[in-house]
Amino acid sequence: MKTKFILIVLLFFYFNVQGQSLIRNLISEGMHLAYNLELDAAEKIFYRVIELRPDSPLGYYHIAQLHFWIFLGSRDPGEYQIFLKFADLTQEKIYKVLEKNPKDYRTIYLAGNLASFRAMAQAAQNSSVDAFWSSKKAVNYFEETLELNPKFYDAYLGLGLFDYAMSFVPDFLQWAVNLTGLSSDKERGFRYIKTAFQKGTSVKTEASFHLAKIYTDYLAEYDSALIHLQDLTSKYPSNSVFIYQHAVTLIKEKQLDNAMGLLNRVSRLENKKLPQIKALAHYRKGEIFFKKNQFKNAIAEYEKFLDLSKELDFTGYASLNNALCYKLLGNDEEFKSQLELMQSGNEDIFEDAYANLKRDKYLFEGISPVELKLIRMKNYLDAGRYRAVLDSLKNNIEEIENSDLKATAYIYFGEAAMHLKKYSDAFYALDQASGISLQNERWIKPMALLLKAKVKFFSGEKKLAKDLIEEASDKNIFEFKGNIQSQIEWLKRRLKG
Repeated sequence: MKTKFILIVLLFFYFNVQGQSLIRNLISEGMHLAYNLELDAAEKIFYRVIELRPDSPLGYYHIAQLHFWIFLGSRDPGEYQIFLKFADLTQEKIYKVLEKNPKDYRTIYLAGNLASFRAMAQAAQNSSVDAFWSSKKAVNYFEETLELNPKFYDAYLGLGLFDYAMSFVPDFLQWAVNLTGLSSDKERGFRYIKTAFQKGTSVKTEASFHLAKIYTDYLAEYDSALIHLQDLTSKYPSNSVFIYQHAVTLIKEKQLDNAMGLLNRVSRLENKKLPQIKALAHYRKGEIFFKKNQFKNAIAEYEKFLDLSKELDFTGYASLNNALCYKLLGNDEEFKSQLELMQSGNEDIFEDAYANLKRDKYLFEGISPVELKLIRMKNYLDAGRYRAVLDSLKNNIEEIENSDLKATAYIYFGEAAMHLKKYSDAFYALDQASGISLQNERWIKPMALLLKAKVKFFSGEKKLAKDLIEEASDKNIFEFKGNIQSQIEWLKRRLKG
């Protein structure tokens, strides 16, 4: 009788383990499909998980995750409702599991991820206060997970993302951050995300993607970002989000033709559930054509973006550049018409806010031939055509009468000279820019300091570079702050070595 009982226990244990293994394999297969944006196939697998484990939150959670992704990529209110439905079902299952075992750290971690999805979805719906409270819940869950199991490194991804994201909250919402007690620390956030990537188990793909974005946007370490993105786009060739981010990084790296090839791939992919990515691909193609001074092609891409976009982000900046294309093609009437019809975009992002200031200025004052030339020079810089900048500006800067435009010309000349290793010419031009009194283009002061610091660093004068970069950091409170700060961080990290 005792032998029979032991046999029953062993068989129960065997089938239970086998069942758990099947669920793990199904979820692994479903997530691989999800990362490749084969969303319908992934969803079928997660429904199978629900059939096999109806009391587990896992199947419901992953379906909620899929529809959260689709909502972010489409802004479809129907997808938002489906996400909420499965998020609520997941939460019910989570509560029941934790009633039986309140120290189930894996389920607590799942609750943290679910709260994170709610926070981001609420933020996308402009429900900022709700988003902060959901963020606070998520952080609490992740911290509790690590208290129960300090080696469950997946939880560091969530903590890192909130640490990093909260540092970008605009001033007018800081009261909500203070109310919820959330903290922000970019360095710590970056460190946590790196820990999740290196030591986590189920979050490596997402951690890799977020590291790539941080390397691109915050640290200007494009080579490091590209290592992650090349791996992601190789593993998941149908993921238009990964391919799009790969292209964005290549644009910043001034590899415009390679970036265009990737954006064309995004356009060809039939990810109909994520139309915003395809719209953004047209925006970036317009950006590339603009930087190459191919203005007719840029107009075609910008107009496609403005027609397709379901979000306000970048519509102001795209509208301004579209108008400038007509001006640079000599069509003054269409330039004015485009300015008058220009979309305002999202005032909370720098590009659109800056575009609106420029629109008002151009409508009131017009745009001078000197400024049009400087737009072309900036395009040369962004395309890596440094010799063209030097040849075009070297004999003309002193003749520029407007102080802001003269300082801008010196900045462009100095940056081009630096890339061509003409360090004495570069430092002289940047010093001239620093000494000019400015009326509007206040970004020139910290940019001049940053570029002077780079020149000294490349010349081997690290002590002077450190002094200049600290001053640049202190004064970087104006336009183009994010772009300048990323380059400041790039240099700071090299000066630590």
